[in-house]
Amino acid sequence: MQGGKDEFLPAGLAVKMAELTGKINREIAVYINRKGNIINVSVGDSSTVSLPEVEGRKDLARLVGVRCIHTHPNGEGMVSLVDLNSLVKMRLDAMVAVGVKDGRITEIYAALPVRDENGNLGKTTVYGPFGKDDKRMNRLWDIILETDKLKSTVVHLNESDEERAVLVGLETSSKVIVGGKSEGERSLDELEELARTAGAVVLEKIIQRRPAKDPAFFIGRGKVEELSLICQALDANLIIFDDELSGVQMRNIEEMTGVKVVDRTTLILDIFAKRARSREGKLQVELAQLKYRVSRLVGLGTQLSRLGGGIGTRGPGEKKLEVDRRHIKRRISFLEAQLKDVEKRRNSFRESRTRNAIPTIALVGYTNAGKSTLMNRLCESNVLAEDKLFATLDPTTRSFRLSDGREALLIDTVGFIRKLPHELVEAFKSTLEEAVYADMLIHVVDASNEEAEEQVKVVNDILESLGAANKPVIMALNKMDMVKGGLRLAISNPNGRIFEISAVTGQGIDAMLEGIREMLPEDEKEVRLFIPYSDGWVISYIYQNGRILEQVHGESGTEVKALIKKHRLKPVRAYICGKYPV
Repeated sequence: MQGGKDEFLPAGLAVKMAELTGKINREIAVYINRKGNIINVSVGDSSTVSLPEVEGRKDLARLVGVRCIHTHPNGEGMVSLVDLNSLVKMRLDAMVAVGVKDGRITEIYAALPVRDENGNLGKTTVYGPFGKDDKRMNRLWDIILETDKLKSTVVHLNESDEERAVLVGLETSSKVIVGGKSEGERSLDELEELARTAGAVVLEKIIQRRPAKDPAFFIGRGKVEELSLICQALDANLIIFDDELSGVQMRNIEEMTGVKVVDRTTLILDIFAKRARSREGKLQVELAQLKYRVSRLVGLGTQLSRLGGGIGTRGPGEKKLEVDRRHIKRRISFLEAQLKDVEKRRNSFRESRTRNAIPTIALVGYTNAGKSTLMNRLCESNVLAEDKLFATLDPTTRSFRLSDGREALLIDTVGFIRKLPHELVEAFKSTLEEAVYADMLIHVVDASNEEAEEQVKVVNDILESLGAANKPVIMALNKMDMVKGGLRLAISNPNGRIFEISAVTGQGIDAMLEGIREMLPEDEKEVRLFIPYSDGWVISYIYQNGRILEQVHGESGTEVKALIKKHRLKPVRAYICGKYPV
């Protein structure tokens, strides 16, 4: 069928489209070029129609020379947000919506593109309503041709490469309400923080409540169709799910929405890939990525069809996505061997610390609880501390002195999070084991967070899975300077004491240090020695391996009261006074 060259909306075509729409109760879309030739026809369901890409001018500063005419079976002719977004995105001449009721045209609206103040085709104007044979529509040609004139001042800007994300969560049952939000809603809020940490712009958050996950579409086919419309309306180019998706689910959702899909695990792995700095950290991230993806090779669609960029495509192992399962498994074996070598070196460091009897304290806690800030406060260091999730990936060790003068090592570990990927726990096991081998743990809690109690439970569960649940624990309720009204959290610590602190202001730090001193196992013994002046090396030895509390100089030597490390007593045993036996 061909319309008149000067007819904006061929009357016969509109009537025929209305008749067919009434019979099938589906949207029909027809694309017509400026010569009046129909170049494409699409048929959708009762509420929407897929708008395919159309061929037209390649000059991105000009319109493509094609207008889309489509029907609305609900009788309303007003163009939708999806229509306007498609008009701008595809650079169409016009988007015409024909309202249809019982096979008859009710009203017609037309949206035309408009150049913004920079000369870009980024705005729209809606005209109407028009009747079936309304000749006023032909005047729209003048507006289109004027808009399409290439102004000398127009500077076309390349499309932004930022990732515009829609977040999707699934809640299968009602959970405990905290701060007026269900568990699924709170988890989605945390996913929003993760997405922003990864560099995405969050446009919308959607939560679907249903009895169980859909095996093919996770949230159900109907909800995915609705999700596709939302992505079109918001011009989203990324969908992030709050749970792990199978390869089949990911492929099905991508095919229906035409948008890249990643899940929570992929997002967390991407953040780790972005932040890993040490060789060990990069090896661990790549191993976790490959282990996660090897089980999803069957079903993955667009993610394996090209080398891409952005969330889910970062990391040292990204170039391996297009190789087959056998090659990926070979790479996994290589990475595991490399990490075993790293683990041997880490174990030798631990043995060295044990030989020197230096007590070690591991900082553990939920991500962004303030562990690195606390380390900087205690050790007077400058470890990177940011108000971001997973600011610390590579374990950092610093020394500091307790209130009794003893030296101790403080180890900053990677933060925990709900739904922490299993592959990540396995890959980072050697790093997380710092908590297992430490003499004591400092569990840092963000006391200002409404979900603090839930976060404590997440950390305790992960510590239990690592075998570190029975360690002596100092629980540091951090950020007390930000707690409204100074209310005390209803949190217990069966393995130790609780201190309210602020790593930023220093509130409660001295009391906590005293608590650490009391809980750390004593490694020193108080002894009294008599040291002849001819054996002055003993004094130096005591200073190196303990502390002198008192000393009295006599005629032939010095009587000393000292604290010496138990395993360092042997060389000076002969100088210990009899009434202070070892």
